[in-house]
Amino acid sequence: MGTVLRGTKTDWGRLGKLAVAVAVSAAVGYFFQPMVAGNTNAVNTVVTIFSILAGFLIAVITLIAEPTLKQAKNWQELQLMKKTVQRKLFRQKLLFFLYLITLGVALGTFLVPDTQAELRRWLETVFLGLATFVFLASFDLPGSLMKIQMERYEAEMDATKPQVLKDAAKAADAAKKPDAPK
Repeated sequence: MGTVLRGTKTDWGRLGKLAVAVAVSAAVGYFFQPMVAGNTNAVNTVVTIFSILAGFLIAVITLIAEPTLKQAKNWQELQLMKKTVQRKLFRQKLLFFLYLITLGVALGTFLVPDTQAELRRWLETVFLGLATFVFLASFDLPGSLMKIQMERYEAEMDATKPQVLKDAAKAADAAKKPDAPK
């Protein structure tokens, strides 16, 4: 369904969500900036939330590769799964850096002197837009964590499956192949 771009398929659904999140975030940052102007409670609340999310995200990042390691039966399978693990880690790493950038921009809003009102207004707009974007992007975290846990569960099920069931699955797979002996 997607087009091939440098050897990978384009996920149009994910790109659509990204475009909507960017548009919504830009609108929120632009139109609602006056709500955070001089409102230290609002900024501190966002800073607290993103600090907690950053810690949670580090936990997710530590879990990403483990199911793949358990699922792979040999070196070749690990090699084939490497790109998938790298993509998952890259997305989580990018989200983590966006959390940190959001926190840095929040700090910047406090450090700008009162004489630089226009710069402060611009930083507050960027802060609110970025915070909205990262917040929307964070909605995928529970799904990512659930997927990781299910992969761990399935890898453990496969590892503890009785040999009789493994042999039956191999026989069923062999029977499905068109070149299988009859």
